[in-house]
Amino acid sequence: MQIFAKNTRIGVLGGTFDPIHIGHLLLAEAARVQAELSQVLFMPVHIQPFKQDADISSDDDRIRMLRLATQNNRYFQVSTIECDKGGVSYTIDSLRALKQEHNGADIFFLIGTDMFLNIEKWKDSDKLIREFALVVGIRPGYHTDEAESLAEKLREQYGAYIIFVDNPPIELSSTEIRDRVRRSDTIRYRVPEKVRQFLLVREKQGEKRFEHTKRVMDLAVDMAARFGDDVFKAETAALFHDYCKDPNGGTENDINHAGMAAEVARDEFCIIDEDLLNAIRYHTTGRAGMSRLEKILFLADTVEPGRKYKSIKELRETCLDDLDRGTFTVLVELKKYLEMNGIEVSKDTDAAIQYERGKLGQ
Repeated sequence: MQIFAKNTRIGVLGGTFDPIHIGHLLLAEAARVQAELSQVLFMPVHIQPFKQDADISSDDDRIRMLRLATQNNRYFQVSTIECDKGGVSYTIDSLRALKQEHNGADIFFLIGTDMFLNIEKWKDSDKLIREFALVVGIRPGYHTDEAESLAEKLREQYGAYIIFVDNPPIELSSTEIRDRVRRSDTIRYRVPEKVRQFLLVREKQGEKRFEHTKRVMDLAVDMAARFGDDVFKAETAALFHDYCKDPNGGTENDINHAGMAAEVARDEFCIIDEDLLNAIRYHTTGRAGMSRLEKILFLADTVEPGRKYKSIKELRETCLDDLDRGTFTVLVELKKYLEMNGIEVSKDTDAAIQYERGKLGQ
């Protein structure tokens, strides 16, 4: 394979990423620096050829975790090419598609030592080795001689372009991390903090409640972008907003779950941003003088796409068009609903209605 100096150099790290962990990120960064890559694409598989019966998290959850892990690194991006395609994923097909997608850039495939030693068993491995550069993460003393011997063989046989990079010797596996989550053992520092939050909230809430949470996250991020607020804070507030709500749909903690969730976010997850905590704390009632972030979470929870009550479409359009008017409208509707069902209206809700009415000049 011939590498051209003028071409963009893009690294591709494939895998299940269930979840992505620090080991993946360290390999990607080592490859980016030592192989002089312009960017690294994390490419989650839909179904791996060697793990077709594996029980893994949904494509959506794994993609979300990858984006959370890489969102603050401009050199790291997520490619959903294999998940979008569906079916069994074969590396040769995906790398060819990525090369075309990136206008003929030089594609460097990132792999660990174990995968490299078995690469000749892969589908169309001869074509893969001829067409794409390989960046192999090597840990000191771990099958180093075998890897170097194989590399020499592949260079002679296929004209392979292979780079070895120093991979930090960290023993981590996604399987171990999932097991630790189930046992309520700590995973702090094994995964990025935002991924840890995602995993623990998902485990606490259960599938049905967590689907609602993800819809609120998406809408909150969209609204934050629309109205000029911090999208990362909106995403985090939405992730935690129902943390203390009964995952089975019961009424346990129904009244106090918002305040309890704010306390958990602060005490157990070390979130200290008061605006973010207040957004969680008042997302069920509102309050006088709500910040923009507080309004975003309050509305995103009320009008997320899974809500099916009457006039929801019109209400959602109002919220997306005018944050203040949307807030006032939802507060009034909330009070009507509570009174119709014989539920006491919070003093915070009454105060919020009066405040927003005055702000709108009504």
